[in-house]
Amino acid sequence: MIDKNGKTLEQFLAEYDPNAYERPSVTADNIVFAIRDGKAVLLLIRRGNHPYIGQWAFPGGFVNMDESTEDAAARELKEETGIEARGEQLYTVSTPGRDPRTSIVTVCYLSVLPAPVKAKGADDAAEAGWFTIDYVREGEHYALKLTGPQTLTAELAVVRDAKGQIDVNRTQIICSDGIAFDHAKLILYAIEKL
Repeated sequence: MIDKNGKTLEQFLAEYDPNAYERPSVTADNIVFAIRDGKAVLLLIRRGNHPYIGQWAFPGGFVNMDESTEDAAARELKEETGIEARGEQLYTVSTPGRDPRTSIVTVCYLSVLPAPVKAKGADDAAEAGWFTIDYVREGEHYALKLTGPQTLTAELAVVRDAKGQIDVNRTQIICSDGIAFDHAKLILYAIEKL
């Protein structure tokens, strides 16, 4: 077949410039819960590199050109924590400005383990640990507290969509102490999905 410019697919692809359009990078993140004493605990890694060095985040990272987001999530979880699990796709986050490096879209995968397993920080994760989750809600203002190797906190002004679910793009993090990126929003979103 020939397009409106008289080119075959082979000609079109030979001339195609993948740099003609700006495009975001893609990452895959793991939101891993386990059950301890009847309550959910959350696995996080302490970042060993910029940005957010020293802060806690979901195990995850960039998707390689030859892998799916599912495979990238599983690879990153194993590399950064030693844990092998494959989660179910929970949410794709594309909020502009969510990462200071560039435009980054992340695909989040949710896993629930029957119990916490030993996690060891490796690769670019300085540490890995399990955190208990507490939060107080006053209307749509949330105070989130995670207790584990460190105590992490965040305050959020939650915005909900027409179905009553947290709108990750419009929800605002008022302040965050120790939780990297926009992960405080995603923690609340995931908790509501459990």
